[in-house]
Amino acid sequence: MTSLPEVPTDELLNFQDFPTGSEQHTVRIETTNPSLTIDNFDKKEDYKEDNETKTKSFWTLEYYQQFFDIDTDEVLHRIFASINPKEPLGLKLETKPDLYGPFWITITLIFTIAVSGNMASYLHKADVNYHWKYDFHLVSYAATAIISYICIVPSAIWFSLKWTIPPTDVDLTRIPSIFKIMCLYGYSLFIYIPISILWTVQIVWFQWLLVIFAASLSGSVLLLALYPSLRLSNFKLIFAFAIILCHFFLALSFMLYFFHVPNHPPTNVSSPHPLINVPFSHSINKTGNA
Repeated sequence: MTSLPEVPTDELLNFQDFPTGSEQHTVRIETTNPSLTIDNFDKKEDYKEDNETKTKSFWTLEYYQQFFDIDTDEVLHRIFASINPKEPLGLKLETKPDLYGPFWITITLIFTIAVSGNMASYLHKADVNYHWKYDFHLVSYAATAIISYICIVPSAIWFSLKWTIPPTDVDLTRIPSIFKIMCLYGYSLFIYIPISILWTVQIVWFQWLLVIFAASLSGSVLLLALYPSLRLSNFKLIFAFAIILCHFFLALSFMLYFFHVPNHPPTNVSSPHPLINVPFSHSINKTGNA
């Protein structure tokens, strides 16, 4: 068995002094792995959230809870974008469409149209001997028209895009979901809330001007938001014309049914028992004969 060489004790305890420099040295570490970057980390988190959303059942409340998870500031920004064609409403709804804003816009519009419609009827008949009464049926009529429009038209657009766009991987990613289209249409109805109040002004040409203005403004916002998907279809011109036509028809229906001023004045209320004018002298003669 070989023995290890002995080391002198002086060499073991030989300490050295190293000079301390005043310069500060920095170490730079470069990462070449793209999976470690912050952007990709955020994308992975978003992808993880999307997968969690997709795993939720359509018939559970957790699935619809995501569409109401939004703050007030974001709703106000989307409302402003719905009346400003320069603001890309479609991009604001690209990542996270919501149903909270469209829900309250729809409810507010229903009651605004009902109240303003009754107010317009009262103002038109106020200067006539007419017994006016509040029409509560306007609430149900407005609710039926608005809810049917916001459900049927977006569903028809979604099914039409599914059938007319070629089924490629790139195109399928550009087709908006049915909830996103409903969200777009819900926010596009906001313009009719102030317009319905202005429709109470009983001037025919002013009412028609409001119809054209509201339908053109909100319709252009819808077209700009849906254009990335519409341009992939061979029937994009037909779809664009149908969207504008339906939006104009909705505004026209609101004005004609709830606010339009008729050409003929309202008829006076006749008494069920009309009074017969009897001459005063004739009544005296009948009293004397009696």
